[in-house]
Amino acid sequence: MLKVENVYKQYDNFKLDCSLNIENGHITGIIGRNGAGKSTLFKAILGLISIDDGNITMFNKDINDITIKDKEKIGVVFTDSGFNENLTVKDIISILDNLYHDFDKEFFLNQIHQFQLPLKKKIKEFSNGMKAKLKIIIAISHHPQLLILDEPTAGLDVISRDEVLEILRDFMDENHTILISSHISSDLENLCDDIYLMDKGCILLKEMPRKPATLVAG
Repeated sequence: MLKVENVYKQYDNFKLDCSLNIENGHITGIIGRNGAGKSTLFKAILGLISIDDGNITMFNKDINDITIKDKEKIGVVFTDSGFNENLTVKDIISILDNLYHDFDKEFFLNQIHQFQLPLKKKIKEFSNGMKAKLKIIIAISHHPQLLILDEPTAGLDVISRDEVLEILRDFMDENHTILISSHISSDLENLCDDIYLMDKGCILLKEMPRKPATLVAG
């Protein structure tokens, strides 16, 4: 599904230098403190930043060959991005309907109803937990094959974190793949098939928490 091979990116005070393999139908987590390089890695995977060396392949294609149609197979959540907060959920429906050929309005509205998000209230009036749930619902509303989530539970209380993780568990099946990052290890331990530990731009360890306790050097 996704391979990151010897990817290197040098900044003045930071460098990204890592490899990892995301298998189809798996939930893969990346744990690391703030500043470990998780967001930089995700931006490289999505082609939002250029890399100095290495290769990234997605859907068996080099990321430079990814088409608009391929991009519709991806759902993305970044902590510091989202829709204009003066919009309402009702406003967003028409945007998504025009943005994605496979936008599933019925599924979207069912999720909104299930998590009790108001249709006509402006997003800026939502709590942090409501905003986080809305971002994930938006990201999965077109049934993407690959879901990339950068710190989706950051700043949330325990109840809101559990609700966000519940959405991901319900979404996951053999046709979907999730790459998720967090600095809270407990969020990922019972969710992921495999977890990478990241620090200072490098992968230190790979753990498979759903299997007998085995650690593999990264």
